[in-house]
Amino acid sequence: MTEYLSGGRVDGVVPPSATSLPTQEAVRIPFKFHGDGGEFFRIWIVNIVLTILTLGIYSAWAKVRTKRYFYGNTELAGDRFDYLGDPLAILRGRIIAIVLLLFYQGLVSFAPPAFAGLITLLFFAALPWIIYRALGFNAQMSSWRGIRFGFDGDWVGAAKAYLLWPLFGVVTLGFGMPYAWYKQNQFLLSNYRFGASTSTTTTVPTDFYMVALAVFGFSAIGGMALFSLSSLLGFNGFDAGGEFGLGALDVFAGLLIGLGYFVFYIMIFVVYQARYFHTVYNNIEISDNRLGTSVSIAGLGRIVVSNALLLLVTLGFYYPWAQVRMTQYLQDNLWIDAIDLDSFVAKSGAESNPLGEEIGEAFDLGIGI
Repeated sequence: MTEYLSGGRVDGVVPPSATSLPTQEAVRIPFKFHGDGGEFFRIWIVNIVLTILTLGIYSAWAKVRTKRYFYGNTELAGDRFDYLGDPLAILRGRIIAIVLLLFYQGLVSFAPPAFAGLITLLFFAALPWIIYRALGFNAQMSSWRGIRFGFDGDWVGAAKAYLLWPLFGVVTLGFGMPYAWYKQNQFLLSNYRFGASTSTTTTVPTDFYMVALAVFGFSAIGGMALFSLSSLLGFNGFDAGGEFGLGALDVFAGLLIGLGYFVFYIMIFVVYQARYFHTVYNNIEISDNRLGTSVSIAGLGRIVVSNALLLLVTLGFYYPWAQVRMTQYLQDNLWIDAIDLDSFVAKSGAESNPLGEEIGEAFDLGIGI
C-alpha cells in the first residue's frame, strides 16, 4: 500500500498540497413565499375593523398579526421565519410615541419661533437614537431556526449615517448624496447580525453613483419622451387665447398623457428601488454565505404599476393582494449562495424595547434595508 512520508513521496505518488485540497462549493438556495392574497385579505380587513372599533388600540395586535403572516410564509432551506414581537409592548411604545409626537407638534406650532427651533434641534439630536433603537428592535424580533437576528449599531454611528452624511449630500447640491447612501448602507450591513455572526457588504461608492445615474438617465429620457408626446398630441394645457383650460383638448389625448405621467413618476421610484435593491442585496455576505437577487426594473415595474392602477380602481381594497404580489416577486428573485447554514449560533443579550420603532413610525421614518 502506498504511504506518504514527511517531506517526500513513495512509489512516485506526489502528496497533496494545501492548495490542492477540495474547497466547499456554495449551494444556491432560493427564498420561497407561500402567502395568498385572499388569505391575507381576511387578516387585513379584520385588523382594520378591530382597530376602528377599539379606537386604535388593536393596531399593535394588527401589526404583529401582519408581520407574523409575512414572516411565517417566508421559507429558506425548508424552514420559515418567525416574528416574535409582543403586542402589549408595542402598544406601550406606540402610546408613548404618539404622546411625544403630539407634544412635539404642539410645541412647534404654538411656541415662540426661537423655542420651536430649539425643540426641532433637540428632535434631530434624538433622531439617531430613534433610528438605531428601531433597527435593533426590528432585527431582534426576527428569527430563523430559533436564532434571532440583531443590530449592534449605536448613536454615534446612526448620527453619522443619517445626519452628517445626508447633510454632506445637501451642501454638495446633491452630488454627495450617493456617497451618503453608501455610508448608510455600510452602517446597516456592518451592524446587522444573525445570531453571533455579523454581516458584511462589498459595495463601493461607485455602486451608488450608478444607482443615481440610472434614476437621472431614466428621468431625463422619460421626461423628454413625454414632453414630445404631449407636443405631438397638441397637449399643453392652454387654449388658443393663452388661458389655461381643457376645453380645446381632445379627451383621449388628455387621458393618455395623464396616464403616461402617472406611470412615469411611478417608474422613477421603481428604477431607484430596483437598482438600489440589486446593489445592496448582491453584496451582502454573512459567514461566507452570500445573498443574491435578480430583481429587475422591468419586473418590478410591472408589479408596482399594475398594483397602483388596481389600488385606484378598487379604492384601496386591492391592498392585500398588492402586498402579497410584491413580496412574492421579491422572494422569487432572492436567494442565498450557501456554504453552511447549520453553523450559526445564537448570541445572548438583553432584549430591545419597541419604543424606538414606534417613535420612528410616528414621525414617519422608514429606515432599514
